[in-house]
Amino acid sequence: MKFHGLVGNQSVKGQLARLVDAGQLPHAVLLTGQNGCGKRTLARLLAAALLCRGEEEVPCGQCAPCHKVFEGIHPDVFEYASADRAGAFHIDVIREVRGDAGILPNESPYKVYILANAHRMTMQAQNALLKLLEEPPSYVRLILTADARQSMLSTITSRCMTFGLEPVTVEEACRVVTQRCPDADPKQIKELAQLCGGSIGNTLSMLEAGMTSQSAQLTGRIGEALLTPAELPLLIATGKLQDDKALARAVLSILPTLFRDALVLREGGGPLLSGLPEVAGKLSSQLTRHQLLRLLESVDGFSQWMDANANQSLLVTRLCAVLRRCSQNR
Repeated sequence: MKFHGLVGNQSVKGQLARLVDAGQLPHAVLLTGQNGCGKRTLARLLAAALLCRGEEEVPCGQCAPCHKVFEGIHPDVFEYASADRAGAFHIDVIREVRGDAGILPNESPYKVYILANAHRMTMQAQNALLKLLEEPPSYVRLILTADARQSMLSTITSRCMTFGLEPVTVEEACRVVTQRCPDADPKQIKELAQLCGGSIGNTLSMLEAGMTSQSAQLTGRIGEALLTPAELPLLIATGKLQDDKALARAVLSILPTLFRDALVLREGGGPLLSGLPEVAGKLSSQLTRHQLLRLLESVDGFSQWMDANANQSLLVTRLCAVLRRCSQNR
């Protein structure tokens, strides 16, 4: 199997290549990993490999099915993700998938359903999906992506083969981003790649948004403000987000990684991804595991609200209140 445009994760790619080449890819696959590490890219590659008509390695990238998959117009490949402002993945989507799954493929041996950010499924949606996982039609293949295996019901994960993706090295991320954005400043690319912990997707997103280390510095100030009893430092730090949507989006992409790093340090160490090791260390030593978990969960969904054009001032005010509540309640 070929992995066009997907770098790193050689072990995962080797396992998947053996399954695909042997025609033994299971009916349900769960791809896990942090935002921007390539889960959705890999999901589309798997879909193309299943439907490819090339005579050698798949996906060939040349046949009509491959072109249709990569262009998002194949009639037998369906991609779903959370759609509402809260970022929730509702049961109506799964009902639609279940209803369509009973219809034979249009032009291919398989129908492929990519369920992106499946960790945002409501409990009802996950339970509804379970019925399809238990008795799928022979031609149906489900590819789920999620931030972590633990974020899904065990009844779901036990019926999927899970593959965990890791960010690539900062050097590799810089190489790929430089190839895709040859006119960008190499110094800025390196700063953002370090900040994103090797996440190519996040680095590209921040580069396209014109972000620099400013967002990292502001994220660090917000993190430190959570450790002070006074309200003013947090209000001042988050106040900078009210008039700059691009900056707010960048900060919201870094905050979860910062809280994740603090949790990693509490559990004994490991690779840190936020580029803010000192702030992560302070959060780890002064906040409980429960508080850090609540903070990590609390920021999920704010980016979706912002994309839905929610009132920026009200959104930032709510973010400030939620962060304060989560950091204070033990």
